[in-house]
Amino acid sequence: MLTVDVKFVAYELVPGLLNAQYSVEAGTTVRSLLALCEANCGASIPEKNYRYMYPLINGRPATLDSAITDNSTLHLCRVITGG
Repeated sequence: MLTVDVKFVAYELVPGLLNAQYSVEAGTTVRSLLALCEANCGASIPEKNYRYMYPLINGRPATLDSAITDNSTLHLCRVITGG
């Protein structure tokens, strides 16, 4: 099992989810970790919000399909948009 701290920076994208520490299986992706967060908090992320998410694993850019590594910190930020 891998340990990961999840910290939500963009709370508006993940209503009802809370910062927490999780134990996950090796090979777990950011997307499947978010599903675990949803199950533990009893909340769900609206599908449209996924396109605005900018995940960082240990301060480095990641994607929703990136694998979690042991003793990681996942920050879930918002993509910066504007013009």
